[in-house]
Amino acid sequence: MAYDHNQRTSSLSVPAVTLPHRHPGLGAMPFFQPALSPLGNQVLQRNPQRQPNPLFRSIPQGEISRAEFDRYLMDYFGVQDIRTGTQDEQEESLTRHGSPATPSIPNWQSWNPGTSSADYTHIIRAIEDVAATFGAIPTIRTVMFFKMDYEPDAAGIGVARPDVGASFGGGRLTVFEAFSRSRAFPNARSNASGSYPSAGVVLAPAAGETPGAPRPYQSREHSLRENIVHELGHAMAEDAHRADSNVFTKFNRATGWVGGQLFDIGQQTVADAISQGTPPPTQYHIQEHDWNNPQWIEQPMSRYAVAGGPGEDFAETIAAYVYTNSVLLLRSPARHRFIMDHIDIWKKQMQALPPPALRGDFPVIEEFRHMA
Repeated sequence: MAYDHNQRTSSLSVPAVTLPHRHPGLGAMPFFQPALSPLGNQVLQRNPQRQPNPLFRSIPQGEISRAEFDRYLMDYFGVQDIRTGTQDEQEESLTRHGSPATPSIPNWQSWNPGTSSADYTHIIRAIEDVAATFGAIPTIRTVMFFKMDYEPDAAGIGVARPDVGASFGGGRLTVFEAFSRSRAFPNARSNASGSYPSAGVVLAPAAGETPGAPRPYQSREHSLRENIVHELGHAMAEDAHRADSNVFTKFNRATGWVGGQLFDIGQQTVADAISQGTPPPTQYHIQEHDWNNPQWIEQPMSRYAVAGGPGEDFAETIAAYVYTNSVLLLRSPARHRFIMDHIDIWKKQMQALPPPALRGDFPVIEEFRHMA
């Protein structure tokens, strides 16, 4: 699954070039750069001071309307602006700082899931999954829909990146048509014996995925929700940085990132080198082509976590913590421990949500919900 590691404030690698709402993956430290405010389109925007009211929250199921989706995000998640993006907005978002001209996107097309769709429910449930795991959700101010992501070439023409499913930056969650592409985490710690739990249907292995643990495919819905939670990991990164400006220096040291390269922090010599400020031994350098190898003690959760830099590693760690916590603990105990040790600090900048109301035999009455 290809993610956008060039379009988020907290994409967790150091930006080499800063774009409005678009920030390259973090390859070195420090990788965080303050976000720019979202585009100023006011369509469907409510009072910015409006506070979410989660009382009587009842998570939808099945297909819902776009109006229901908008209302749920505004009422319960504090989202202020939900809209289908325009060509002008997307082209403007591609403009690099200092560039004299706005890039153009030939044959641009508008997109959103439609007047009603089960995908609206899946997006809501992804956010609710984060709430259920952490007791809070990251700050999301804007949700926008575009058909696909683009990156400007040297001539200022937007080049399509159809594999990018979503992105996050500056409080804005951007969802592209490809957001339901298949993805999965390994189902176990990679081991030399090659003996793993039954995996059923697995995603075709790519470079670096064998001889390690397989990646079982669960469903389109699960892939979709996992993709959204990955982006919410970038949203959590923004809140984490507001709570502790040194948080990602700490993350890199705790997980083995040095100068944009990942080393096996499970090796004591690597931990010692990082502590002493010296280069870690090169034989413990984890790369894309061997990320799932059983030789590593601290095993990354995906190829993209290695290829995308520490920012993508952080977002993948959040998604794994939400959806495959026990496997994260087995494969990457340092990453699991880092979240456990710091989440209470990050939550000071996140939005607390109580559990949703259960319908049971007494469905929540709509009039009561709006009295909340």
